[in-house]
Amino acid sequence: MSEGIFSKAEKTDQISLVNLKAIEQFEPDTIYILNNNDIAQIGQKYVGMFANEPRAHVCIWDFDNHHDVAMSLNFAMLSDFYVPCHPHNNETYAQVTKAMGRPVSAAVIQWSRDYLSEHRDRLLAATRDPEPLGRHILYPQFPERNALLQTLNTHFKHVGPAARTYHDRTELDRLDEWAAHMSHWIVPVRGDLPIRVFDALITGGVPILPASLRDLPALAALQEHLFYFEPSDVAAPQAIVEAANAHFRKQGEAGVLARHELAMATSHLDARVQEILAQIYEYLNPAN
Repeated sequence: MSEGIFSKAEKTDQISLVNLKAIEQFEPDTIYILNNNDIAQIGQKYVGMFANEPRAHVCIWDFDNHHDVAMSLNFAMLSDFYVPCHPHNNETYAQVTKAMGRPVSAAVIQWSRDYLSEHRDRLLAATRDPEPLGRHILYPQFPERNALLQTLNTHFKHVGPAARTYHDRTELDRLDEWAAHMSHWIVPVRGDLPIRVFDALITGGVPILPASLRDLPALAALQEHLFYFEPSDVAAPQAIVEAANAHFRKQGEAGVLARHELAMATSHLDARVQEILAQIYEYLNPAN
């Protein structure tokens, strides 16, 4: 697996990390599971690596298939197995490859399962702010999202624009920030299912999501812990937050633990790696 997105995944004798910047070629008879963001770090070099070793099997898990159609078409063509992250535009990608898997949604990628287990008591002991957390990076190509975040920022001091230095902070600092809030206001990019939904749950908080995401299959097992807002709620968002916080208070420590354990079992990167591997195996062994 490529270092970067997969850096916090569990490694075994058969599953290890590869630094794409440090190698010049893929090895034959080896399965590579790469993420589009990691490939972007090496640019055009990837094309040559893919073309020069046909005996390697390269899978790309594409986080941006919901909006970067031109780039995603390239990834679908320049892979041996293409796995979209979102249920968007996939009829288009299927026209350029017959080796496409089912969507595999994003997951917790910033902490390993061992690290989260080690610090579980910290999640349970944290003092929780009733003000929601919702720091998002602003992207110029998504002005409507940016405007929504700016509006929410007039109501909640912890919801709004974020600096791009988030991942320069320590794991513990980031964990403590997530665990310091009862609820988390989440604003997706063009209808995607953001990683932060799962970050909120795994740190014991209650996510508040756009109602347009309610019927996504990836959320089916999580519904009892989710709250939703309509576009009309953004002008007066306090009622939604109060409802989410009331749910948090009612469930107490048991709720923090339930959300954490559910996300650990279903929504961590390790679960997604196993899902991708199962799809690759199914594709390579159709008779089985």
